[in-house]
Amino acid sequence: MTLIQVKNLKKNFGKLEVLKDISVDIKESEVVCVIGASGSGKSTFLRCLNRLEDITAGEVRIDGQNITAKDANINKIRQEVGMVFQQFNLFPHKTV
Repeated sequence: MTLIQVKNLKKNFGKLEVLKDISVDIKESEVVCVIGASGSGKSTFLRCLNRLEDITAGEVRIDGQNITAKDANINKIRQEVGMVFQQFNLFPHKTV
């Protein structure tokens, strides 16, 4: 079963096209790694999957639900979707 489906995802920052027509299906229990050079769009792609970035074009579906639809309740969707940021100092008041 496909859990995350991305179709023709595009993201521009002004005239700079950062994500160019990305399509991918990620199945339940599948492990996927997003790798690439610094500045290649990895974090932007992940931020688009959680709608922390508005996409320029395309569609993202999580568990069959189109999260890019204008009427999508993103707060309800985010209750089931998590993201761990790469910055080490997100919680300066916490220690390991």
